[in-house]
Amino acid sequence: MKILMLLVLAVAGSFGGFVIHVLTVEWLPEWIGTQMQGIQLQPSWNVKYLAAFTSIEYSLSTMFIYVLARNKLLKLGQFKSACVISLILLTINALLIRQPLMDFAIGNPIDVVLVQNAFKWMPWILMAFIIVYGYELIQKATVTKSPSNNHQSMD
Repeated sequence: MKILMLLVLAVAGSFGGFVIHVLTVEWLPEWIGTQMQGIQLQPSWNVKYLAAFTSIEYSLSTMFIYVLARNKLLKLGQFKSACVISLILLTINALLIRQPLMDFAIGNPIDVVLVQNAFKWMPWILMAFIIVYGYELIQKATVTKSPSNNHQSMD
C-alpha cells in the first residue's frame, strides 16, 4: 500500500510540474517576444564570468546531496557512489530518460539523440565524480587519529 501511495505522490509531483511547464510554453515565449521588441542583447565575457562564478550553486547542492547520502553510499565504494550521484543529478534534471526520449519523439535520429544527450550528461557526471572523490580526499587529509583514544576526529 505504501508503494502505491508513494507512486501517487510521484505522479502528483510530476503532474504539478508538467502543468506549469505546459502553461508557460503556451504563453511565455510570446510574452517574452513582446517584452524584448527593439532590445538587442550582446554576448559578453562579463556574462560568462558571472555564469562561471554562479555555477558553484550546482556543486554546492551536489555536495549537500552527497553529504546527506554519504554514509549509505560509501558502502558501495567511491566509484559506485559517484555513479549514483550522477544518476540522481541526471534524473533531477530530466536528462536520463525524459530528454533523450523527447528528442527522439520529435524526430531526431537516434545517433543525434545519443551525441546530443551525451554532451548534456557530461557536466553532471564529471561534477559527481569530482565531488565524491574530492570530498573523500579532503576527508582523508583532514581526519587524524587522536593519540588518547584512537578515535578519529576532525581538525
